[in-house]
Amino acid sequence: MENGDIPMHTLFIGHNPSIATWQSGHYFANPTNQFWKLVDKSDLLNSATSFEIGEITSIDDDLMISRGFGFTDFIEKPGNDANAITRSEIESNRAIFAKRIEKYAYDINIRLKRICFVGKKQWKQQFAPNLSKCDHGLQEQKLRPKHWSKILCNLEIWVLASPSGRAVISASERLESYQKLSQHLQNAGIDD
Repeated sequence: MENGDIPMHTLFIGHNPSIATWQSGHYFANPTNQFWKLVDKSDLLNSATSFEIGEITSIDDDLMISRGFGFTDFIEKPGNDANAITRSEIESNRAIFAKRIEKYAYDINIRLKRICFVGKKQWKQQFAPNLSKCDHGLQEQKLRPKHWSKILCNLEIWVLASPSGRAVISASERLESYQKLSQHLQNAGIDD
């Protein structure tokens, strides 16, 4: 975090980094990934800041981080096919992932308010057995994995539509969950 940056309030969770992300060091770098377009169209960055981005021509993870958003992945293995991750890798990573996110929350003095799973898959894979289905948007407080600590269970959990070019979903449906998160941040304020 740089001097003047807003403390992290929202953590975006991808499934695993694409090769483009891994090579560039920037999240959602695959050219077919629509994450940055969705952030722009939903006005998500402005929802957590007191200024208009207007003249900024590029929204990227560095800018988002300076405004209190963070990024990580459920599985830290690069690849362009999330289906190539084996069931055993998913199962062995659940507890590691939960501890990593809990450490983030403690390291930032419990300022973390919400986790946003960017795609349903990584949220459903937190459960043993995997959750059979879920909706986009804010998840009910009672729906938390059994192995999660109290600090994680008390965070807001959002499931956003997958921005992957491979995901079969309409443009309006894809954008809707990002708009709902943006509106929620505007209504709640970043410290709520």
